[in-house]
Amino acid sequence: MKKIIAILAGVLLASMASADDDPRQVIPARLKVMFERPDKPLDIAPVVVQGDWALVGWRQDGRGGRALMKKSHHGWSIYLCSGDSLKDAGMLETIGLSAHDAVELVAKLKDAEADVDSSALALFSSFEGTVMMNGASNGAGHAGHEGHAQ
Repeated sequence: MKKIIAILAGVLLASMASADDDPRQVIPARLKVMFERPDKPLDIAPVVVQGDWALVGWRQDGRGGRALMKKSHHGWSIYLCSGDSLKDAGMLETIGLSAHDAVELVAKLKDAEADVDSSALALFSSFEGTVMMNGASNGAGHAGHEGHAQ
């Protein structure tokens, strides 16, 4: 009996670890902790990942945009926020992604956004400019939303 319990516990821990490591779950959860409020729910989708980089679409309180996320030894953090410029592999290369990662990430985003409704896509595109983020702003409430057109 103890052996069966030990095996079941091992399987449970392994499944929890894989869920905890899935960026498609980790990234939205992290962003919701940082930005979501009871009166302003945050929708994070789609989430596409290539290596240590991810692109996410976000919508909140009638606003939206895309965020480029980077994974480090501290976990996933926001690298920058923008709109349609994040659909350009060349732009991603200029900020430090390898050509391969940039092309793959943009292709994955295109595929993922093919299933997104047009109103959400319009919000993703509505973010004006590019807002670079840093470690200090990643934990400070709505840092980065200031660059969004009012």
